[in-house]
Amino acid sequence: MSVTKRLVSIFLFFACSLPVRGYDVLVSVTGNLIANTCVVAADSLEKNVPLGDIGTRQLSKAGAVSNIKTPFTLTLEACGPTFSGAKIRFSGSPDDIDPRLLKVADGGATGVAVQILDKDGALVPLDTQTTAYGVAGNDSVQMNFYARLIATGPDVTAGDVSAIATWTTEYQ
Repeated sequence: MSVTKRLVSIFLFFACSLPVRGYDVLVSVTGNLIANTCVVAADSLEKNVPLGDIGTRQLSKAGAVSNIKTPFTLTLEACGPTFSGAKIRFSGSPDDIDPRLLKVADGGATGVAVQILDKDGALVPLDTQTTAYGVAGNDSVQMNFYARLIATGPDVTAGDVSAIATWTTEYQ
């Protein structure tokens, strides 16, 4: 190999092995962590809402409701000074006939479902947010609801009633 070819090869070797320059890029992420979430009160972590004994005669046609409307309260506490309200959403297995209602577990009563009502007695459909509960700056909030049975069809059969709902909180 000639001297020229060797020099060109050496030059190319060093030219190709020069360090590549990169640029430093700074990404700055900022924010402010605030304590606006509340703590679910111990007595609200699991609620058993007894509907009592209800006669099938009360539920003789679709849309008929039981005369027992059982109240229950969900409580949030330690909300902090930035609390401005909370909306609740109930979810669970929807009834086959009316998906706004909670389905009663298989193996029990048939032709009925469970309604969840707000403090004024208005239906709270499944997977729908309530209006905001609580007042800005309050340390705790009690949210009052009711549960009752409703006939979803004309053929109601007696049996145990069991339904499970989960509640989710959205802070304002």
